[in-house]
Amino acid sequence: MKMKITFTVTEVKEITIAAAVLSVAFALAYSDGIMHVDTVKFPYMVFYAFVAVGIGFLAHELIGHKIVAQRLGMHGEFRMWRSGLAIALFSSLIGFVFAAPGAVYVAPRYDLWGRAEHISKKKMGLVSIMGPVVNLVLAGAFFALNYYYPSDLFGLAVFVNVWLGIFNMLPIPPLDGSKVFAWDKRIWTALFAVLVAMFVVLL
Repeated sequence: MKMKITFTVTEVKEITIAAAVLSVAFALAYSDGIMHVDTVKFPYMVFYAFVAVGIGFLAHELIGHKIVAQRLGMHGEFRMWRSGLAIALFSSLIGFVFAAPGAVYVAPRYDLWGRAEHISKKKMGLVSIMGPVVNLVLAGAFFALNYYYPSDLFGLAVFVNVWLGIFNMLPIPPLDGSKVFAWDKRIWTALFAVLVAMFVVLL
């Protein structure tokens, strides 16, 4: 039985805060750090980043992880990581974003007798890989838009999505890549290679 897609008030609040902080961080990083910020242009970059992060980050967490987890019969709920958000801001000052603002925590469903159902490596791998896959698709879409209609918004959206995909696919716990790697190393290698290639070629 598939679970109904639900959101809590706390979850909505925390993912909004995380998206706002990431927006400032990506605007700084895209400007090559605090030392290269154009003070006139920066407010526009923050707005563009908020749009790009709002699409890329929210799609990664909510469509890629939360909805997939709940459709597979598990509980999935986003929680922000305050230390991760602080690190994201500080790292962006030098032109780099440590993109670990929080995560969708996945838990098993319980039956009528209170027994937790087993979550296989495949199920966890599928939930984990869908976030970076969403970013890969969005990066391609925004690259096409930027090719035909060049703009800071589309260029930043490509950067945000490629970077979110690569960072989250690193095979380091608790990042998505560690769970995908544990499930299927060939799939992990293929997706990570595509994301890195996109980063090198497109950016």
